[in-house]
Amino acid sequence: MAEMAPLDADMFWRSRLGATDQFALYCFAAQGDRRPDELLADLRLRAGGVPELGLRAAPAWRDLALPRWCPAPIVDDQLRHHDGPATWDECRAAVADLLTDSLDATEHTWRAHLFGPVAGAPRAAGPAWVLVLQVSHALADGRGVAALARTLLGPGGEPEPTSGRPVAGDRPGVPALAAGVLGMPLRLAAGLALGTAGWRRADDTPAPPTMAATTLNRVAGRRRRIDVRVVEADALRIGTATVTVSVLARLAEVLGPYLGIADDALTVELTVGRAAHGRGRNNFHNVSVRLHPHLDRIDRARMIDAQIRAARVREDAPGRRLERRAADITPAVLRSLAVRWTPTDVAPARVAGAAVVSAVHRGPADLTLGGGAVLFTAGFPALSSAHALSIGVLRLGATATLSLTTDPAAVDADCLVSLLVAATDG
Repeated sequence: MAEMAPLDADMFWRSRLGATDQFALYCFAAQGDRRPDELLADLRLRAGGVPELGLRAAPAWRDLALPRWCPAPIVDDQLRHHDGPATWDECRAAVADLLTDSLDATEHTWRAHLFGPVAGAPRAAGPAWVLVLQVSHALADGRGVAALARTLLGPGGEPEPTSGRPVAGDRPGVPALAAGVLGMPLRLAAGLALGTAGWRRADDTPAPPTMAATTLNRVAGRRRRIDVRVVEADALRIGTATVTVSVLARLAEVLGPYLGIADDALTVELTVGRAAHGRGRNNFHNVSVRLHPHLDRIDRARMIDAQIRAARVREDAPGRRLERRAADITPAVLRSLAVRWTPTDVAPARVAGAAVVSAVHRGPADLTLGGGAVLFTAGFPALSSAHALSIGVLRLGATATLSLTTDPAAVDADCLVSLLVAATDG
């Protein structure tokens, strides 16, 4: 049995409290007369060759040890065809309904949803297939989900797993639980020592910016709406800035007017990837970024880029690395309690950002389904007790997609979309 990495275990425990699954959408041109059952059979065959897709989580008794990965055979219910939606708008509504239908990672950690053929999809000259991969966040982060999708939809050859870690066995036994209990004092002492060392090595860098909670910072209900804006990636660029920085600079022209904020108080949370290490499947952290809506686009993009670069330097500082090591050796039962005791039904008074932005480059546009070429990809980060709006920035080849996930009870998505169109047209 392979023990979960601590951050992956945190993701598993969070999934028991609310909707945290990731949903990666891929749209393909429909070719020939391929039937849905044939497409799903092809996907199941490829999935059988990917070890990562044959896993489930086995929690320890009372969380006295970290959960472990163990085998889970692929079953028919993991590959579903939804034959109701006939148009893109109907498909969007159906996908939105899936976002709070969470996986039970103790049974399976992924599911494939096939829609179509549908009419009117962006960039489609005719009918299109829409494939949505639902993946437990414990199994993979955004980059990991993109890699798994590529094993199922990528060109030729045998599927390449995202990890070579062997997996076998079942839930943790008595020796693992005993080791977890007996090791608590040593782990606590080591964690305290490392945490103290990290604190002493911390620099004088100011704390990340926060802002007063806005109308977008509410506890999300059960309903969801999704909106998708597909554009050429190069058309989004502001000067020499990256696509991610350029999108953030343009979002200042969306969130600023929507919230009535025209100064440096406007911030968002951006997920920033770390270098993969060890057995961990989740390698990212969130950075608070000021959007500077009062500046012109070029200066705004430069300021945003500087903040992201500074955040990467801070995250790689010796003190921060020691703090992460201290957190990693915290006893499993204490990590679990910390997750369970984090409020999920009360919005905070101050937040690190009005919305969460997740950006992932999903590689070249060489994916296919049933012989049809991929048209675009989209993604819908989960909402939380602090955010009723999340934004995915997904790239595939030369195309970029901005994906909005909202709680329709809290957010006027029609207004946001109109502002987004204006901000990305010019």
